[in-house]
Amino acid sequence: MTAARLIAEEGCEYAQAKRRALQEIFGEGARRSMLPDNSEVEHELRRYLKLFGGQQHRALLAVLRSVAADTMQTLLEFDPHLIGAVLNGTATEHSDIHLQLFVDSAKDVELRLMNLGIEFDVADGDADGERSAALERLTFVVPSAAHAGSPQRMIGIRLHIYARDAIRIAARHKRDVAAEEDMHPIEVAGRANLVSLRRLIDETA
Repeated sequence: MTAARLIAEEGCEYAQAKRRALQEIFGEGARRSMLPDNSEVEHELRRYLKLFGGQQHRALLAVLRSVAADTMQTLLEFDPHLIGAVLNGTATEHSDIHLQLFVDSAKDVELRLMNLGIEFDVADGDADGERSAALERLTFVVPSAAHAGSPQRMIGIRLHIYARDAIRIAARHKRDVAAEEDMHPIEVAGRANLVSLRRLIDETA
C-alpha cells in the first residue's frame, strides 16, 4: 500500500515507488528481491484509489477518458488505442494519456500534428515494453476541462507509434478477469479502440 500511496499522491513511477516503499518499510537492509511486481502494486493502487479517491477520482478518470476519446477521434486515421492507467482505472492527477497508433509511416503522424498546430517532442520508441518495438514516441499536452471544482489544467498525451501490422500482437497489459472482478471488461482488455472507450465511458458514468 505504501508504493500505491506514493504513486497516487506524488506521481512516482512504479519502479521509484517500489524502491522508496521498500526503504521506508525495511530501511537500509532492504533487498531488491523483496520488491513486489507491478501487477501487485497496480492492485494495491486500485484499492487505494477506491478507499481514498471517491467521487473526485471518478470525476478525474471521466475527464481523462473524455480527453483521450477526443484525441483518438482527431487521430482516427491512425487506428488509435488507449492503454495504461487511464484505461485500467488507476490514473491519478499525475497521469498522462497513453495511446498506441498503428501506421504505415510514423512521419504521417508528425505531419498530422504539425498541420493541427500541435507542438510535440519526439523520442525513440524502444522503451514502451511491448513485444513489438515502437517506431517512435511523440508527446504533447492538451488542456482539459475543469473537474470536481479543480481549475483547468494541461494533460500529457503520449503516442506510442507502431507499424500497422503490430496490432495483431495481443495487448501486453491484459488482465486476468477472475483476479480483477471489480474491473469493467474493457478495462481488463488492456487496450481499447475508440468504440470500446466510448462504451466504457457510457457504462461507467
